[in-house]
Amino acid sequence: MKWSKFKKFFHPSWHSKIKVFIESEDCDEIYKFLKSESKAGVQIAPASINVYKAFFETDLNNLNVVVIGKSPFSMFKNNESMADGLLFGCSILDRLHPFLSKFYTALEKDFYDGFNLNYVKNKNVTYLCRQGVLMLNASLTTEKNKSGSHLNIWESFMKFLFEEIINVTGVPVIFLGKDSEKLIKYRNKNSHNFTINHPENNLNEWNVNNTFSKVNKILEENNGFPTVQWLDMDVPY
Repeated sequence: MKWSKFKKFFHPSWHSKIKVFIESEDCDEIYKFLKSESKAGVQIAPASINVYKAFFETDLNNLNVVVIGKSPFSMFKNNESMADGLLFGCSILDRLHPFLSKFYTALEKDFYDGFNLNYVKNKNVTYLCRQGVLMLNASLTTEKNKSGSHLNIWESFMKFLFEEIINVTGVPVIFLGKDSEKLIKYRNKNSHNFTINHPENNLNEWNVNNTFSKVNKILEENNGFPTVQWLDMDVPY
């Protein structure tokens, strides 16, 4: 693929790293598949302009942690994809997605044990991206109403991402669910890796086993202070 067509979708800090993959045959294969599906009338989420949103909103130079789930939301409304390109992001929806609600509830319990109600359940998770959290999905696209249908298509990209970029940074990675957990094989052996269930597998309360507070402890040891405020404590912007 031509890098010139993709450059605008990435934060400048990613350019020199990600360009290598975009111009590779593996990337050509991904887009050959996506174009074929689209030509056949298959609807794909998210909209093409949002596929790489995680890499646009998060500055690689300030990367602190990666949180990776399964795939974008596969629902459509009025023929428009509800996925906004970020893990759990539902800024296009007119309501909070249940998975994101569970995410916030789990974070509140992790850090405040149910005693802090003074936070915003924001539909837009870019407040985390701007703190160096890469809110990623194991597949950057999916077929309408078929969550995870493109996991195999994007594995070459994920392999490159972890082996050539993420591993070099040494940041912790949180894998949500068995589908994303398969990508641990591309991590360095001594990396900080955390695995927890995906909220879709929890009918009631989602137990994250204090994973996010553990990550903050690692960040504090590395940086001298907790780097990520996981809950949005301010008025939505």
